[in-house]
Amino acid sequence: MIPRDQCLEKAFHPRAVAIVGVSRNDVDSTPDYTGLKILRLLQGAGFEGQLYPINPSAATIAGVKAYPTVIAVPERLDLVIVAVPAAAVPQVLEDCAIAGALNVHICSAGFSETGEVEGAKIEKRVRDIALRGDFQVVGPNCLGYHVPSAHLNMYMNVPLAQGPVAFVSQSGGHAQTFVTHGPALGIGFSKVISYGNALMMDSTDFLEYLATDSETSIICLYIEGVKDGGRLIRLVREIGPSKPVIVWKGGLTSSGARAAVTHTSSLSGDKRIWEAFFKQTGAIGVDSIEEMADVTMTFLRLKPLLRANVAVLVGGGGNSVANADMCAREGVAVPALANETRMRLMKLLSLVNQSIVNPIDSPRVLYDPSLLRQVLDTVAADPLIDVIILHISTIFRRRASAETVAGFKKCIADFGKQDSSSKPVVVAMRAAETSGGEAEVLIREMREANITTYYSLRSACRALKLFAGYHAFMAQNRAGQPSAPQALTGRP
Repeated sequence: MIPRDQCLEKAFHPRAVAIVGVSRNDVDSTPDYTGLKILRLLQGAGFEGQLYPINPSAATIAGVKAYPTVIAVPERLDLVIVAVPAAAVPQVLEDCAIAGALNVHICSAGFSETGEVEGAKIEKRVRDIALRGDFQVVGPNCLGYHVPSAHLNMYMNVPLAQGPVAFVSQSGGHAQTFVTHGPALGIGFSKVISYGNALMMDSTDFLEYLATDSETSIICLYIEGVKDGGRLIRLVREIGPSKPVIVWKGGLTSSGARAAVTHTSSLSGDKRIWEAFFKQTGAIGVDSIEEMADVTMTFLRLKPLLRANVAVLVGGGGNSVANADMCAREGVAVPALANETRMRLMKLLSLVNQSIVNPIDSPRVLYDPSLLRQVLDTVAADPLIDVIILHISTIFRRRASAETVAGFKKCIADFGKQDSSSKPVVVAMRAAETSGGEAEVLIREMREANITTYYSLRSACRALKLFAGYHAFMAQNRAGQPSAPQALTGRP
């Protein structure tokens, strides 16, 4: 019997892949994944191993020699991707057992997630065959393994963006969304796993592998249910100090719990138990894919912070009171500036129609890169401030010349390069404007200039709070582990 970690290594970096259920064409125009679409995805990604399409009625498909069954393939298969109707899956797995396949990814749906007796019976047969055949199964009802470094692509119209972030997702749709939009935030991926119904391989199996994966330094999870809560707690505690674990727990409301049952047949669990899990393990809890992306971007781009006291510099038309309230509601402190800081700012800024309390309302600063640099230096020297947020509007881009915008970006990007201890400066857009094309262009320009940019002040505050909270938790618990939360037992 091959150890699980070695089997998974073959799944993540396969050299021989069979795809079962590859038609010669997609004349049915189905919007779902088909064997032929998966074959083309792998070909388009430049997969360097051997591809074996399985079709008993075809000699070649998409320029590749086809085989009638996996048994007929002339080498041992590292990974078999199954894309046939649910009723046909058990026979495919019997063939996989005979062929000695190491890993099977069941893309097909129609199992226990349907709530139907027949689907549950087929799923049980699949499990029995896999245990007897001694191979690993991911799924069913999932999109399996997406590994940019191995040119293993399971998502349509997405870049193969390599990086240190792993995403383990019970939902294939959430995985596709994260993989699609992550690169715009500077997020690249080591491994992305969509595991669906978790018949044999659950989130904890992948978490254990990623704990020692040299390609991974940040782990993101989307979980609807977990089979072994105690194992999840143990792994997160062990992994967290060296690799942040960011968790979006779905199904914590009654409506979400009902949806989780029909999505992946998962029972989601008691909200209070999961709140204790986050509080006592150091896992970083988020509430959406967008928040997960913001927090991940923050970990990739910012140096560790033990707190997140912010200074907000409002660039035009801002309401200082509203901005301060928003930060406070998100749990981020906006402290009064030190007297020395205020005195220095009074020498730089006019008090006419402007404010040098925190938040600082001074539109002129954005249009003068030299003045902006002096203000940043002054505020960053304040011992009460940890992060500076520039809260800007599309009005800035509309009114400023191209030269001014370029100077603004260069000032922020250069800030701190000469002094590694400098405090971070980030940009937050005005939330009401981010649906427009002009705002999207400005956000893209900021990020392309290597500036950490959020869609809103609220999202910036949430990400910074979670980021600093993680580092503070780890600093406080280096001497010993916190007490155990109420057990996550069975399948919550």
